[in-house]
Formats: sequence, structure tokens, C-alpha cells
Amino acid sequence: MDRQRCSLISVSAGESEVSGAGEVAEATPMGRDELVAHLGAFSKERLVDEVISVWQELGEVERELAMARQRARALDNELGQTRTRAGGRADLAEIEERFHVAEARRAQLESMLVNERERRRELEEAVGEGRIDELRRENAALIRREEEHLLLILDMETKIDELMGLLSELGQAE
Repeated sequence: MDRQRCSLISVSAGESEVSGAGEVAEATPMGRDELVAHLGAFSKERLVDEVISVWQELGEVERELAMARQRARALDNELGQTRTRAGGRADLAEIEERFHVAEARRAQLESMLVNERERRRELEEAVGEGRIDELRRENAALIRREEEHLLLILDMETKIDELMGLLSELGQAE
């Protein structure tokens, strides 16, 4: 740990200070003796400033690391919850299998639709367009008659209700 701090101080001091001989100090780690000689050229106030600066940087890095670890734990927890809700890998395989089955069923239904359209087209050609139009007109007429009958039945039910009301009034009057 002491060697790491010394290396940090030497890197920090080497990048920002000029040695007493007028040369820029190297930014590579120095041996202990070289570091002592190099730092001896600085004033105590400057060394204290460098140590405080490195100490603050180290504290900031440790805070960032702690926050990153906390975020990683939160994301890991969220991922675990998502997998739990989803049921894990086994359920994913089951969902994929269901998807493939649904795709096969969709393809089957599409081919059935194409076949039915072809069958209807062939039927129309065989029977003739005139006959199909005639059947459509008959169908429309039957639907109109059905609606008329339904209206007649509703009207008759209304009349029956009125008669029942009149009969009950006559029965109460007597």
C-alpha cells in the first residue's frame, strides 16, 4: 500500500512539477530511493498538497467504485426478479416452443384460407356467376322477410301485453 501511494505521488508529482535540474520528472514508477530523492526536491507544503490531492482523488474513486458496486447489485437484483417473474430459462424455452407451434398453426390457417378461396373461385366458375347472383338476391329477400316477421312478432307481443293489462284491469274491477 505504501508503495502504491508513493507511486501515485510520483506520477502526480512527475506530471505536474519540474525537478530542481529543470527537467520534467518521469511519470513511470520509481524505486523507493529514487522517489525519496525526487520528493526531497519539493517543499513540504507542496508534498502535503500532493498527498491531500491524491488522497481526495482516491476517496472519489472509492466512492465511485462503491456506487458502481451498488448499481451492479441493484441491476443484478432486478435481473433476478425479472427472471423469477419470467420463470427462468425453462419458461423461455416453453415460450419459444409455443411461438413455433403458433407460427405453424398460422401457416396452416393461411394455407386453408388460400385453399378455400381457390375452392370458391372454382365453384363460382362451375356454377356460373349468374346463379351466384341469383342466390345472393334470394338470400337478401329471405333476410328482409325474416326482419319483417321479427317486427310482426314484436308487434304481436306488444298487443298481447296490452290485452293482458286490460284483462287484469277488468279482473280487478269486478
